[in-house]
Amino acid sequence: MSTFPETSFTLIAKIKDLARGQDSAVWNRFWDLYAPAMRAFAVFKGAGSNADDIVMTVLAKLVDVLRSGQYQPEKGSFHSYLATMIYNEVHMQRRKDEVRKADSHVPLDEVMQETLAAPGQAPETDVDWQRAILAAAMEHVLTKTALSDRDREIYRFYVQEGHSIDETSEKFHQSRNNISQIKTRIEKRIAAIGREMAAAAERI
Repeated sequence: MSTFPETSFTLIAKIKDLARGQDSAVWNRFWDLYAPAMRAFAVFKGAGSNADDIVMTVLAKLVDVLRSGQYQPEKGSFHSYLATMIYNEVHMQRRKDEVRKADSHVPLDEVMQETLAAPGQAPETDVDWQRAILAAAMEHVLTKTALSDRDREIYRFYVQEGHSIDETSEKFHQSRNNISQIKTRIEKRIAAIGREMAAAAERI
């Protein structure tokens, strides 16, 4: 397995100060240094064909992590923090793949628990708090965001009420693939809102 390069705190500080959407030689330098090792680590942890997507997802999250000050050097090395982010993302993707393959219902708080947990934090830590944030994020997405009535009803029927994918397909005249895509799309929104709520709570 590739080892992570020596941490450049000057480079990390520059990334932290980048404006949203700004691309520069700073990002290119970080990519050249870290992306190969991140991908190798993701593969080592079982990412398989998802490795490239996981690297991109972690890099996107890393900007917010650095900008918000969630990473604190005095609490652990940057390498360990980054490795934990990758591990969490690999684990979450594997759980989602398992759900899709089995067409079974794993509780959303279990599937997405790693998304709300801070890197380095044991997944079981503050489970009730994480579930409360998740419930609030789900309610926000289902009632206050621009979802179609069809997608909202499908999600409530399939996920919240626990009907099978075949029952959902028959009721709403949608293919199983469409239903899985709707579920994934909505849960990405829930995860994003959940992270925002968790981050806001940390600042209080």
